[in-house]
Amino acid sequence: MKIQKGYSKIIGDNLTLRVAIDDTNELQRFISLNIAVHKEESLKKYINRLFLEHPEKDEIYWIYIEENDSNKMVSSIILAPLEWDLDGILIPICEMDLVGTLTQYRKRGLIGILNEVYEVIMEQKGYVFSVIRGVPYYYRKFGYEFALNLDERIVLNNDQIPSKKVEEISIRKATIQDLDFIKSIYNNQNKKFFITNRFSRKNFYYKFMNVDFDNNFSSTYLIEVKGRLKSFFSLGMSYDSIGYSLVVPEVNEECMIKIVQFVNTLNKEKDQIVFQINSDTKFSQYICSIGGKKSSGYGWQIRIPNIKKFLHAISPVLEQRIERSSYKGLTQNVVISDYKEIFTLIFKNGKIEDIEVKKGYPFPGSCDVQIPNSFLIKLLLSDRNFEEIKYIVRDSILKPGSEELIKILFPKKPSLPNTYY
Repeated sequence: MKIQKGYSKIIGDNLTLRVAIDDTNELQRFISLNIAVHKEESLKKYINRLFLEHPEKDEIYWIYIEENDSNKMVSSIILAPLEWDLDGILIPICEMDLVGTLTQYRKRGLIGILNEVYEVIMEQKGYVFSVIRGVPYYYRKFGYEFALNLDERIVLNNDQIPSKKVEEISIRKATIQDLDFIKSIYNNQNKKFFITNRFSRKNFYYKFMNVDFDNNFSSTYLIEVKGRLKSFFSLGMSYDSIGYSLVVPEVNEECMIKIVQFVNTLNKEKDQIVFQINSDTKFSQYICSIGGKKSSGYGWQIRIPNIKKFLHAISPVLEQRIERSSYKGLTQNVVISDYKEIFTLIFKNGKIEDIEVKKGYPFPGSCDVQIPNSFLIKLLLSDRNFEEIKYIVRDSILKPGSEELIKILFPKKPSLPNTYY
């Protein structure tokens, strides 16, 4: 089944599935549907900009179901392209967004029907995996698993904000002329993380360089020390508008003090600041060091529909890890299973010559590592090490003698993923 914009299919009971052709009539119906479903008026601005102005708008697929008699849109989902960098390897992925069904049309499996089209488009476009920042639990039915940190919050009371004056440091709004400088700082920071969002000038400008910021769009500021450029930070609001969402590359303590004080000037008539920031960053650790308390956290939900395709995509990363270890020049089969499929990585002289896949339950002792179902992706994405997964998922098994090899191939590493949507 070839899916392209303009595709339609009658799905019975007065309903038709469609892939938008990107006209303004469809835009207005998407806005009406999603405001009715999610009860957020701010979605009007978000969807309008996404549909008309996003740099990748031609590659975004707006998929929906409409009622034939009234032409009313009753259920929707969109597929939006992203590029995540995994240790220097660019992986094309997609993000699912604007998922919703009108109340009276629920429990008919409409999102499942839309998801089938979504996954066909994924395959056609060559996306390696899909991510979503959606509601808890629901997306497990489609094979998604929580992996990688998202929406981590730290609460800092006003009386914990440093009073130290740092007058030699100034903050100003970034402009398009500053993008080369921002890119250099951004890319240098990302070297410290396994998974990051690949820098794109046009996408960064769209999402992170707005005059005003809200819970969908951010503003970016430059930090200057004695008139010389030092770094940047981006500032927005959390999805629920309770906290301030920040992207802060590594800077010294005086700069972090200045950023905290700057955010506090925006936090009028409140006795505490809620920061939303990745816990593996230096800025997050600094906020905790001055008394900030972690209050909550969430995670990206990720689906890898084809593990073999994913392993092929990250083969250069795996080979590099072997090259830098005591297993340099490895000639051996490494066998991985999720209890439904068995994946054999065939190493010869440190290179992966082939990846074989066999369906079925693994024989005892035949695999180097086996982790049930979608929990395996937490290991493959370096989100958790085997011991952490084993503590929760007791039927995870590591073959005696393979402990060090699996740890080298799939180490736990911090990631800093983000989105341009």
